[in-house]
Formats: sequence, structure tokens, C-alpha cells
Amino acid sequence: MSQAIRAIIIDDEEGSRHLLRNLLTEYCPQVEILDMADGPSTGWKAIRTHQPELVFLDVRMPASDEGFQLLESMDNIDFAVIFTTSFDQYAIRAIKFAALDYLLKPINILELQKAVARYETQRGRSDQAGVENLPNNFQKIGLPSLEGVTFVSVEDIIRLEADGNCTIFYLKNKQKILVTKTLKYYQALLGDQSFHRIHGSHLVNLKHITRYLKEGTVELSDGSAVFVSARKKKGFLEKLQAMKLIR
Repeated sequence: MSQAIRAIIIDDEEGSRHLLRNLLTEYCPQVEILDMADGPSTGWKAIRTHQPELVFLDVRMPASDEGFQLLESMDNIDFAVIFTTSFDQYAIRAIKFAALDYLLKPINILELQKAVARYETQRGRSDQAGVENLPNNFQKIGLPSLEGVTFVSVEDIIRLEADGNCTIFYLKNKQKILVTKTLKYYQALLGDQSFHRIHGSHLVNLKHITRYLKEGTVELSDGSAVFVSARKKKGFLEKLQAMKLIR
């Protein structure tokens, strides 16, 4: 039996919150509703408290695009988003956040089930195929963007940075590529390579580190400097030791 999907609902309309919860309970029992929030502020707190893997998010709360503003205010988005709204004009903007789906109210039960099933498929690929089916020495990776897929050598990747629900790749040739997948996805994909997450928003290629400063900053081969968060410092230094980069 698969693990329950941990989710929260953020919507300023009480009736909409309860209706969606009831639909999920009856038609998507694999979803566990951890909390329901009535706006950006309470939604932000609910996300920080419960660390959900899936968020059902209203766009307009109550009269503007506060759903997008909530996501833009976060340093790192480690969850999938299904937008729920009565307005269809925000669908294109939702692409920036790599939205899993965009459901119009009143929510269609079949569309809701399809959206949840899509997340289950995505989670399965990330947890299993993303790492286990790739050889430890794979040479190239495809980076999907709105323009298509760019194939780059893994050794040319210097670092990755979270940008909302997307990821920015920084490459050896000073090239930057914005990819419509989360940093968490690439952490799972590249974690068995020489990559390590040293901050909530940064995944670095340890082979490109040129210097580590005692105040907790790493300098990389492209001249950039990235701060190592206090809670990730121990694991970072252990990884360097395991790779015999330090003794």
C-alpha cells in the first residue's frame, strides 16, 4: 500500500475549503489533509508547520493574485501545487510555478482525481526512477524548459538554485537555464553524484568547490559564493570527507 499523500488546502472561502476536503475524502482517499488555511498568512504558517508534499491553493484571496504572491514570498518550494480558482486567466502564469494542475471551480470530481493521480505518478518517478534507474556515472541530463529540452554534461553543472517551483542551473560556460522542476527533484536525481544541498535554496557540485571559508561560505569555480546553512554544515563536511576532498 502506497504512503498517504500529505496535503493542505489554502482558500479564503470557508465553503470551498470544506467542499474540497469532502471531495478528497470521498474520491481521493489516498490524500491526507493535514490542515486548511484561510489566506496567505495562515497558509504560510501551515506549510512551515506541516511540510506538506502537495498544496491545493486558491489564486484569488479574496480579490487579487495572493496565491501567486504566497509562492513568490517563499525561498524554496518543496511541494507540488494544484491551483483551484474560479478564474481561468491565470493559467499561463501558473506555468512559472510548474503547477501540477489548474482546476476551475466548481471542481470536477474526475479532473480532481486525475490531478491527484498525476501527482502520484510524479512522486513515484522522483522517488524511484529518478535515482534507482539511473547509473551512478550517467554523463548527461535533459533539462526541460518552456522552449524544449537542453542536454548538458553533469560535470559542467556548477550549482543549482531554487526559483519558486523551478530551478536555475548554472553551468561552466556561464550559461543559466531555468527549468520547470523543483530543486527537490534534482536533489533526488543527482544526490548519488557529487552534488550536495548546502542550503534550502542551493545544490552544489562538490567537484567545483575551490575554497571553503570558516564563516560557512563555499566558493565555486565560476567565482560565485554560496552560504552553507548551519543545519546542513555537518552533513556537508561529512560528504566532503567521504569524497576525500578534505581530511
